[in-house]
Amino acid sequence: MTYTTTPISVPQIATTPPQVVTAPSLENRLQAALEHARRLTAMRGTADTEVAIAWETVEELQVAMYRRQQTKPTAFAQYCDENPDALEARIYED
Repeated sequence: MTYTTTPISVPQIATTPPQVVTAPSLENRLQAALEHARRLTAMRGTADTEVAIAWETVEELQVAMYRRQQTKPTAFAQYCDENPDALEARIYED
């Protein structure tokens, strides 16, 4: 008895490359939280607990944005870091 082998065709499955998911920026999250808080306030009024939580979230995001802006070095500080020998970059100590 003789056996013959025939090639088996396997269907090709089209795969899509994985999508890169990035976290929304702080500005986008703040805008979304503001919109959510405004809509919730319009629907439920100001005496609702969920409305208070939504506005608290907005406040926390605003504080985070403020802190991020405060930690950025000024243009002058960047210049002094890049040019430590410049006259403007001199530090006088008591």
